[in-house]
Amino acid sequence: MERADYTHRADLWNKTYEYFRTFFSSRDYTEVRTPIVVRCPGMEPNLDPVGVDLHVIHKGKIRAGLITSPEYAMKKLLGAGMEKIFTVTPVFRNVEEMGGTHAVEFTMLEWYRQHADYNACMDETEELVNGFLSWNETWPRFSYVGELEKWTGRTSDDTFNHFILPELMKRHDKFFVKEFPIAEAALAQKSPDGRSAQRFEAYVHGLEICNGFTELVDANEQRARFVIEQEERRAAGKEVFPIDEELLRRLSSVASPTFGNALGVDRLVMLKAGTNDIDAIHLFPPSTRF
Repeated sequence: MERADYTHRADLWNKTYEYFRTFFSSRDYTEVRTPIVVRCPGMEPNLDPVGVDLHVIHKGKIRAGLITSPEYAMKKLLGAGMEKIFTVTPVFRNVEEMGGTHAVEFTMLEWYRQHADYNACMDETEELVNGFLSWNETWPRFSYVGELEKWTGRTSDDTFNHFILPELMKRHDKFFVKEFPIAEAALAQKSPDGRSAQRFEAYVHGLEICNGFTELVDANEQRARFVIEQEERRAAGKEVFPIDEELLRRLSSVASPTFGNALGVDRLVMLKAGTNDIDAIHLFPPSTRF
């Protein structure tokens, strides 16, 4: 790679960070920094945190992990009274491809706002991405549960992922999918009618770029969902991390509604650069590190 390539890639990322800070500061968000190594790096059965053994003086060996998302820390800050916050941080997912659109280490933008639900979050996400990519369009929104109901006799997640989602991608270059099945949204509030969860995903040119919720803030229900996830991880032979008790203690102080969104910055930068290869945007390409 030539010097000009390094300079171009560095400039692309610097302008991305500058855009985020301008966007959120103009909306009165506070930028925060969250920890990378924690006792509970994530509970989702479909994710594999990178576990680490710490040897701490006077405390001995502590099992920990690298975060799959800064979500738990961000919600603790909400519970401490912060109203509108965002962070840009490295996150880590084990058992991933290296190259293409995936990497073990990538960058996440997460932001949270109290007293607003996931509809407001979709509005803000649309505005953020449109501004970054110099677009000016309204994105269509489709109901996961509603689209499934149109398929007579087929109501599984496989139906949505293998039939419905590819069809939506053919018809639309950018769109939201909202109203997920409750079983697919362990951290989201239920809809008022109880038929779905207030979760959404955004897709652009065939790439999933973010995952947002109206956040679940009932500590008792959240504990019950964490226990279910622990059992699912145990049944799958995956490492089971302890429930984050501090998170549960602070949830009761978070407003309802509150929204949160996790956006994959690497994929957004790939869209800006016009590439489908994550290696093409990094100074140290993921597929060549190991």
